[in-house]
Amino acid sequence: MKKLSLFIFLTISLYAHPHYFLDSSLEVSNENIKNIWKFDRLNSKILMFDFDKNKNKILDEEEKIEFLNSHFFKLKQNNYNIFLANEETEFNIEPKNVDLVFDKKRLSIVFDIPFHLSSDTTICTMDEKIMLAYKLDKLNTNYKTDIQKSEYDYCIGVLK
Repeated sequence: MKKLSLFIFLTISLYAHPHYFLDSSLEVSNENIKNIWKFDRLNSKILMFDFDKNKNKILDEEEKIEFLNSHFFKLKQNNYNIFLANEETEFNIEPKNVDLVFDKKRLSIVFDIPFHLSSDTTICTMDEKIMLAYKLDKLNTNYKTDIQKSEYDYCIGVLK
């Protein structure tokens, strides 16, 4: 019975923690929110092994497309794990200028969210399945902000 209880506990624990840890950097301006999600070194190495088919340590266009279709564009169903709202509206995320960068042994997803900052706005990361953990690494903006962080996500209030 003890072994069964331990097995159930460990199985539940495996599903209750993130599989990928991302250092997140944001640049918030009046017309755009630039995002950089940087994978840790271990996951970067595993992902490069999986997607760099010709093993040249560069993700070619076809490899980038395969990666983005497998790991990024699937997030659309959860609004790319981003909650973006001002006082009147919650916005759908439509990423632009999406790219992958492999630099200093770390893989990053870089993308923009075109957004006109017209009033106080909230930007949060939230993964309902807890597959991705977002650590706010850098925030660059000229606006006053209020930041709340947890182990797996963050929320930023941007005050206009």
